[in-house]
Amino acid sequence: MENCTIYSHSIDFEKIIQIVKNQLPKAKVEFTDGGIQKSLVATIKGGFFSKAKTIKINYRQRKNPSYTLELINCGLTQNLSGMINFIQSMPSKKEEVKSKFIVKVMAANSEMAFMAEPEINDEFESLLRKIVTELNGFIFAQPSKLFNRSNSQHFVDKNFKLILDANGNCEIDDIDVKVDAKYHDQPSSEYLPDQLQRKERSEAFLADNGIKVNKNLPCNASETIVKIRSINEVIDRAYALLIMGVKGEGIEQEHLERAVQSKKINSFTPKETAVYKDENLNDQDRAYAAWRYESLYTLLWALGKMDSLKYPSDICDVKEVVGAIFDPSREAFETSAKLRSASEILDELDKIYRINWACVDARIKGEAPTGNVNPSVIYERHYALNWLTNYLDQDWDDVQTNT
Repeated sequence: MENCTIYSHSIDFEKIIQIVKNQLPKAKVEFTDGGIQKSLVATIKGGFFSKAKTIKINYRQRKNPSYTLELINCGLTQNLSGMINFIQSMPSKKEEVKSKFIVKVMAANSEMAFMAEPEINDEFESLLRKIVTELNGFIFAQPSKLFNRSNSQHFVDKNFKLILDANGNCEIDDIDVKVDAKYHDQPSSEYLPDQLQRKERSEAFLADNGIKVNKNLPCNASETIVKIRSINEVIDRAYALLIMGVKGEGIEQEHLERAVQSKKINSFTPKETAVYKDENLNDQDRAYAAWRYESLYTLLWALGKMDSLKYPSDICDVKEVVGAIFDPSREAFETSAKLRSASEILDELDKIYRINWACVDARIKGEAPTGNVNPSVIYERHYALNWLTNYLDQDWDDVQTNT
């Protein structure tokens, strides 16, 4: 027997049945429907000198289809949660692809164990490719004659190209993540006045500054339900980001250690801890650390330490940012900090979310972003604001900036 597992955002089992019948017209197809768990068996009779060939598909879907893993309430969501942890533990040579792949895994609503007896021959391979293409899915497989992109367990996309393996290898530069609006967007009829007004103001800001506007983008969360991080969480995060930014500049380790001790900083994430302890950062990690100044700038604004966030065309004033948090004692900093209102924070989030969409749209089309904005600045602000508003309840290292 040869097997693999397909994952998809789609939950259309009827479509799978039809694909099997179309691809294997001579097969006897039988299926059972057990609600969120279903199965299908397609058998092609053998001849005098050949055995029968069989495909079995064991299918299950989420109890509550979604695009996130906020609710772990069935076998599939438990499996996906474990898969996310597995992927996050993997190294990666293309972090952006890995991050988008995690989003795709989180959005998976169905799982199909694809089992071929005696093997996945040409006929069954064509069927497998058709299913994963039609359902815009991905495959988890063991190395085999067909799945030969890695010598360890690995994930491949709908074109059978390597997404990620245990050694961090990746053959693609991007991955297609599509989410059905019925699982993602709050119905427009349920939008509250603050959401609609915020969307209108953001779109007007973009239009005034020559930034491409997508009026089909949904509203962000209402200030009546959003869960803003506590002021202590934000302060701890700001100090950790300070050290990351300074580390990216190449400041000597002994100076960093003194700062960590004097400011009582103990809130590094696992990734930050690795960067902090590494005395010979590569260019990628150095850039990762240095860009944290933009995230820090955003959090300092949220803490009332900056009067406003300037137009995102240029990087922040690093000297001003560092001085705002490093010059005062930690006690003085904490005493004077005051978290801005949910309304103010959501205003900035809604605006930056829509600008980030314009940046991503321009990148996909190979064009310069409109409005003279800096995509890296936009990304860092979006990252910090999503964390600040508990987007998907993700820890700092795992924050997504979906558009």
